[in-house]
Amino acid sequence: MSEGPIIRTESLTKIFEEGKKQEVTALNDVNLEIGRGEVFGLLGPNGAGKTTLIRILLGLLTPTKGKAYVLGKDVEKEKQYIRQRAALLPQEAGIYELLTARENLVFYGGLYGIEEEELNKRADRLLEIVDLKDREDHLVKGFSGGMKRKVLVARALIIEPEVVFLDEPTTGVDTIGARVVRNVLKRLSSEENRTIILTTHDLNEVSELCDRVGILNKGELVATGKPSQLEDKFRAANLEEVFTGLVTGEGVYGE
Repeated sequence: MSEGPIIRTESLTKIFEEGKKQEVTALNDVNLEIGRGEVFGLLGPNGAGKTTLIRILLGLLTPTKGKAYVLGKDVEKEKQYIRQRAALLPQEAGIYELLTARENLVFYGGLYGIEEEELNKRADRLLEIVDLKDREDHLVKGFSGGMKRKVLVARALIIEPEVVFLDEPTTGVDTIGARVVRNVLKRLSSEENRTIILTTHDLNEVSELCDRVGILNKGELVATGKPSQLEDKFRAANLEEVFTGLVTGEGVYGE
């Protein structure tokens, strides 16, 4: 019997109240399934609902209606279970600048109750993977923005999560550093079968990394599928044409 989806939503809706009797629909009737080991690109303009969806999947927000499941667990009932097995790297993640690269990883992992010996083994491996082993004992305060981002990626992975949510993971990272981060994500998916949900505005990154994508616009999931499938479906030359056409309502045509 095959395993069901790692992430599943059913008619997921989130409405925020703004001021007196004014409502904003951040998500509207979203139905989505993501399988184990997939790299799934979550695309959409600012304000489309991407962050709201991720926060619901992590149990940080309660949906107005509908259901969401992560690792087979109801996100409203099993928040602690999910948070022990899922990691989030937000775009504006904070970092402990007066700790070294290694200390950042070990401190964060310690919050999850991982034993010191195991933590150090994981830190060794991750620092090597993100190409910071030679700077592991340097204070992060002196790191470039790209180097800090690599520490944050490694820190998110120290708990060995089954599901990883990454919001613009290569923001502020130079070309070589971005390549390192992308290779880490490929390895996590192909070799370790971890599920990755990635938000990015870099459609070249999407084409390189993502098995499938979902496009959100004004809270609605307007398309899902492999990039090549969407290009064929909407008779588009590339994913950028699909994305801009769906978001603006111009320039794409269904089969």
